[in-house]
Amino acid sequence: MTKEELLAKTQASIEKQEAKLKSLKEKRVDESQEAIDDVRAAIANLEEKLAHAKAKAKDIAEVADDKWDDMKESLESGWDEASAKLEEGWDSLTSKIKSFFS
Repeated sequence: MTKEELLAKTQASIEKQEAKLKSLKEKRVDESQEAIDDVRAAIANLEEKLAHAKAKAKDIAEVADDKWDDMKESLESGWDEASAKLEEGWDSLTSKIKSFFS
């Protein structure tokens, strides 16, 4: 994968996650305060993971073209890890609020 392809992949993923998070934050729920606090904590956790994913994308963008081949594998691996953690965050959040929006 080229640097540009990986950057496009990371940016598309980040934009998708940001849109999902924004949509979730805009929803209104009539649940107990404890349940709402659990969801807010899960959202905060997800925002932290999203910030980490953005940092990985920035690392990729900042690699000099002449260093890309040397760092490609490490950067792709780092992105895959950050992306997986972001998905885990969504899974956790989804399990906490599944009943809210059904």
